[in-house]
This record gives sequence, structure tokens and C-alpha cells, in this order.
Amino acid sequence: MLLRPFPIPLRNPRIPILPPPKTLILRIRNPKITSSSSPPSPSPVLQIKPFLQAQWRPILKGWFFSSLSVCCLSLSVPRLARIPSLLSSPPGLDALAREGTALVLLALARASASYLQQAFLWEAALRSAYAIRLHVFGRVLERDLGFFEGGEGIPAGDVAHRLTAEASDVADTVYALLNTIVPNTLQFFAMSAQMVMLSPLLTLMSALVIPCMSLVITNLGERLRRISQKAQISVARLSAYLNEVLPSMLVVKTNNGELNESLRFQSLAHDDLVQRLKKRKMKALIPQVVHIIYLGGLIVLCAGSLILSRNSFDVSRLLSFILSLSLLIDPIQGVGKAYNELKEGEPAIERLLDLSMFNSKVIEKPGAVDVAYITGDIKINNVKFGYGENMPLVLDGLHLHVKSGERVALIGPSGGGKTTLVKLLLRLYDPLCGCILLDDHDIQDLRLKSLREHIILVPQDINLFSGSVAENIGYRDLQRVINMECVENAARIANADEFIRLLPKGYETNIGPRGSLLSGGQRQRLAIARALYHKSSVLILDEATSALDSRSEQLVRQSLQHLMANRTVLVIAHRLETVAMADRVVLLDNGKLEEVEKSSLISEDGQYASLALGKLIV
Repeated sequence: MLLRPFPIPLRNPRIPILPPPKTLILRIRNPKITSSSSPPSPSPVLQIKPFLQAQWRPILKGWFFSSLSVCCLSLSVPRLARIPSLLSSPPGLDALAREGTALVLLALARASASYLQQAFLWEAALRSAYAIRLHVFGRVLERDLGFFEGGEGIPAGDVAHRLTAEASDVADTVYALLNTIVPNTLQFFAMSAQMVMLSPLLTLMSALVIPCMSLVITNLGERLRRISQKAQISVARLSAYLNEVLPSMLVVKTNNGELNESLRFQSLAHDDLVQRLKKRKMKALIPQVVHIIYLGGLIVLCAGSLILSRNSFDVSRLLSFILSLSLLIDPIQGVGKAYNELKEGEPAIERLLDLSMFNSKVIEKPGAVDVAYITGDIKINNVKFGYGENMPLVLDGLHLHVKSGERVALIGPSGGGKTTLVKLLLRLYDPLCGCILLDDHDIQDLRLKSLREHIILVPQDINLFSGSVAENIGYRDLQRVINMECVENAARIANADEFIRLLPKGYETNIGPRGSLLSGGQRQRLAIARALYHKSSVLILDEATSALDSRSEQLVRQSLQHLMANRTVLVIAHRLETVAMADRVVLLDNGKLEEVEKSSLISEDGQYASLALGKLIV
């Protein structure tokens, strides 16, 4: 029986309030929100250009309908200007009816064209933001593990905020940009042309106001960009804090930390409030300043027009000019608003795309090869590794040979480098020197996907996903087709089939976020079933330290025995029972490896027994 996976979208390759009382403000640990080391592109607009080009069809459609809207507006202006003359002349009632009918039809046509213009441009903006979001998330998945382990100082909550809220801000910015380039430009030139034909001199006087407005818009827009950047960081800090505290509610409640966390949240929320108020006030100020400047110019212009047009303008032409002038204000203000939207959205574009700008430290060689089959022979030769240039070595000249089918228990104190060695085997990091061989193939000569196809990791902290039981067991086949027969067989061997069939929907039961609906022992057995589903030659097991009841412990032990069969096994052991299952025992401490006699560990009077119970097995 085959189970088709839930659909996963493929990555697009192209594409005012009083402050809180001072007595309640605490000094909190603000998550560090920084950018990655790669310098951003000078212009955010140029960065999103490829994504806009991919949406050329809806953009052209939107601009086409915007030209129809402007055309209807241009035809309406002279007709509106003739209405007063027709009303003052009784013989002109027929003409008035014709003009009125034409104006109604033009208004309907313009409303329809404006709707289609906005619909197509919003489609282009949202699809562009969608493509940007997919591109950035695809790049995030390609980042080195160090990025997700806090190596670059960007909390997971901040990354999530960029991919959600800030991606939506990018859509608003793109729409403002698309809705300005052609629609406002067309209306500006159409109204300007009518004004020039009516009175070039008055048009020139009107144009004198534009440079003044441009200077004001540019200056205030740059201030808005800086304020918006601070606002983005403040809300990202708030998001990162929530991402940290909500999953840790058990610790908060059992340590009576509710008041402390409430005050921390209050301080972060107040900072976000202050920054958002600054941004909203600046956004409200800019159009009013522009309006005042243009209103002053308009008063001067009206006075001049009354003087200049005393003997040269009739009422219709004067009204046409004033109507054209008033309609000229809209695109000018529209450009100002769009500029402000762009300045407000630039930090979001920069922060979002900043996630995709990096140079990976773990690089797949151009000539890397696939290996169809391996026996599981592992050789570690003079491997040295440290997590930073100024950090001490975690592994210092390791040598280890694990033969095919052999079980090796890795013991040692916490922080001794056991998990680091596992990460090097999976090429999540590269050693500073030395090499790791898999069946005499340097793992740096293998394609990453091929290497990880042959190695399965069962981590200490069981990672399950929100989804069905079957989807979690057959996780590696989600992009293909999950084989239900193999899923059920793996579950039976892992002693998980019994409890799975008692769930409401069996293998189709959703287990909740991170498997929250399952017990600790059930999660462990499900993780073992996932490893059994994937028939790899090498098993890396980081034994869980959490205590289980005796029944669950027995079931997990049995499933581990099945899992280790016919595989090369490297197990990070935390219990002597696990050590007893190994062929050899290796102690890793202070970056050095030392072979340990298993009998001395499990005997009551051996020299390592007390150490094993108190220090080594941790």
C-alpha cells in the first residue's frame, strides 16, 4: 500500500500611551538581532528585480488597465468643465444630457479599469513576495548548521518573523512601487499635457512647486527608512522572545517565573510600541507637509491665473485648467506616498534577502560523486576541530577506526566533543585538518545527499513534526511516495505498532507539534522506527538521557537491538546497559580519544566503574 505525501510547494528557482512604570522595568536580555556578514546589495529594488520580471504578465495587464483609467479621466476633464456653461444656457439641455451620459459611462469605465489595474498589480506583488519567500527559505535550508545553532547571532524567532511578517511588508512595498511607476506617471503627464495646451505660463508656475516637494519628500523619506528599520528590529526581538519563552512554559511555571516573563514581555512590547508610534507619526506627517507646500503654491497660482486669464480664458478653459491641476496633485502625492512606502519597506527587503546572502563553509566539490552502496567502514585520521578562530579545539588529533558491522560506544563527560564528532561524520561541519573516510572514500569527495543517505542519526532530543505518524516514520520519502508496508514493518520492529493502532486514526493520526501528543517512550520508538524505515549502513545513536518507566525502557531497548542489527553503529552512550551492547568502548575527553576495556566499565570493582557511573556516562 502506498501513501501519497501531503503537498509541499517546490522552491521557485528564479525567483500614545504612557510608558510602563519605572519600577516595573527590568534589564532584560534582548535577543541579538543582527545581519549576516555578507554585505547587502546597494539597492533593495535591484535585489527584487528578477522576481518582478517573472511576473511581467500581470504587471503589463495592470499597467494596460491603468492607461485606460487615465484615458477615461483625461476625456472626462473637458466635459466636466463644460457643465457650468451648459447649465447656464437653456438651449443646451440636450447637450447637457449627452455630456452627462458620456461622463457616467466614462466614470463606469474608469472604475472598472481601476479595479482591474489594482487586482493585477496586487497579484504581481503578492506572487513576487511569494517567490521571494520561497527563494529565501530555500537558501535558509542550504545554510550551515552553525547558523541554526546561533553561530551568527540570529535567533530562530527573528528568522521566522522575517519569513512571515516582513515578507508581507515586502508585498505592500512592491505594490506601491508597481502602482506608481506607470499609473501615476501616466496621470501626471496626461494632466500636464492638458495644462500646457491650455496655458503654458500657468503650467510653468505650477511646476515651480515640484522641486520643493521633492526635497521635502526625499529628506523625510530617509528619516522614515531609519525609523522603520528600528521598528522592524523591535518587533523581531519581540518575536524572538516569544519563540524562546512559549516552548519553555514548563520551566517558567515550575520556577514561578510568570511575573519575570510578564515584565520582560512588557519591556519588549513597550519598545515595539515606541518605535511603531514614531513610524506612524512620520508616515502621517509627510503627506500633510507635502499638502501644505502644494496648497501654498496653489494659492499663488490661483492669484496669478486670475490676473493672467482676465482677457484670455473663458470659464470652461479656466475650469479645465483648475481641474487638470487638481488631478495633477494626486500622482504627485502618490509618488510621495510610494516613496515613503519604499523607504518603509526597504529594511524588510534587506533583512529578508539578507538571509539568502552567505558563503557556505561546507561546500560540495564540483566533482563530488554518488556512492550506491557502502559497507560502513569508518576511518577518522588526525581530525582537529574548533567552533571558532579564537575558540579552543573541541577535537584535537583524533584517530579512530570503526570496522564494518562493528558497534562502538562513545563515552565521556559533557562537552567532551562526542556530539561534535557525530556532526563531522555527517559533514554538518568540516574539520580544520585531517580527514574522515567512509569505505576509503573521503567524505568531502562525496555528494552531501549521497553521504547522508548512507548514515542515519537518532538524536538525543527526539525531533518529530506536526503531521501523521506515517509521515514522521517515512520522513525521507515525503517528496516521493511513502511505502506504508515499510512504515508498518518498521513500526512493528521498533515496538511502536501496538500503540500506533490504538491512536484515533492509527498511522494517519496527527501527533501534534513536535510529537506533543505522544509520551517520551512513544516518541523514542517512533524515532527508531524512522531510522528502521531508512535502510542505511551506518547508524549514529545519541542515547536519550531522559528516564522512562520500566515497560517503556524495555520496549526501547528491544527496538534498539533490532535497529543495530547488520549496521555499523556509533552510539553516544549514557547508560552502562548501552555500553554492554557495544563491541568496543572509546572515551572522548578534552578532545582526545582513549580506548577503554568494556569489562572494566561493567565490572563492579574495575578501575573505571566509579568514573563511569559518576563522570564518564553523562
